[in-house]
Amino acid sequence: MHLIQGTLDSSMTLATTAAGLMAFGLACYGARRELDTKQLPSLLAMTGFVFAAQMVNCATGFGFSGHLAGAALLAILFGPFSAMLSMGVILTAQYAFLGDGSLSTLGANFLNMGVVAPWIAIGVFRVLQGRRSPQADAGQVVALCIASLASTLGIAISLSLMSQAALSSILPAYAVIGGIEAVLSVAVFVICVRRMEARLSSMRRYALGPIAAVCLIAVCLVPLSSKQPDGLEYALSASASTGAK
Repeated sequence: MHLIQGTLDSSMTLATTAAGLMAFGLACYGARRELDTKQLPSLLAMTGFVFAAQMVNCATGFGFSGHLAGAALLAILFGPFSAMLSMGVILTAQYAFLGDGSLSTLGANFLNMGVVAPWIAIGVFRVLQGRRSPQADAGQVVALCIASLASTLGIAISLSLMSQAALSSILPAYAVIGGIEAVLSVAVFVICVRRMEARLSSMRRYALGPIAAVCLIAVCLVPLSSKQPDGLEYALSASASTGAK
């Protein structure tokens, strides 16, 4: 997981919690302008998919594992505020039901994955593609790849600032994870966009069937998740080893 699992010092906890609450409140306000009621079922289904996909760690072949963060995918399909809202729900559910992270680090994790990642992704995507609606053409696929990688590297930099992981250790690991993020994001993006209802394409309403299908696939793959340490754990271990020398 891209989660800070331990504890932060009291000042960092207070600052990140306050900033996280403010950001989530802003997301609730902003999402009202991005979404209409017809999009809510699709957003809920995609949120469920990302929640399940984050539990499936893929071995990278470099001694650590990685998984889909999903923030870039959510931001590009539904908008950055909606992505923030979804990531906030996902991270809270992970803490409450799975014990991932802690209450003291929930704000920091939300800032990393729910604020930094979607806004970097949508910023890069719009620079490359403007405000075109999702169409899954070659230009948008390339833009999504770059945006997904950029969002993952943004998480790495943010995690390095908040944790004790050295940037030199975390960036290479997250560059590899960013490749996984890009491939998985493109696959889901193409499936969803090609099933978009043509008569409602301007409203970006996505058919529930494909989203439900990829969600089911993700759930079925959970038992096959890699047991190798995730990118952050690997980077922290590498940093500790370097410091010990």
